[in-house]
Amino acid sequence: MLVSFIVVALNAGDKLNVLLKDLQRQDYVHCKIEVILVDSHSRDNTKEVMRGFAASNHDFSRVVVLDNPKKTLPCGWNIALKESRGDVILRVDAHSSIPKDFVRKNVE
Repeated sequence: MLVSFIVVALNAGDKLNVLLKDLQRQDYVHCKIEVILVDSHSRDNTKEVMRGFAASNHDFSRVVVLDNPKKTLPCGWNIALKESRGDVILRVDAHSSIPKDFVRKNVE
């Protein structure tokens, strides 16, 4: 089952790395996770963090970085949902930390 792991962020560059490291540690098969990262025109390094993660990919099905020109969370969600291909949609806040079984348990 393909999982769409979605993060919509605004000025979260200093916190986003924690979540992305947690995502790398997931015990769910990475090739069955697509990561959709949406930047809401952040004024910090959020987009650079997202691009760096996308460039390294970590064996995920795919990692995409998208722009949210309207800057609001609902608009960012709509952008991400249009791009998603997953059977399961997981939305996680950029400032979050998740346990290593988070994706697997949500799929179950």
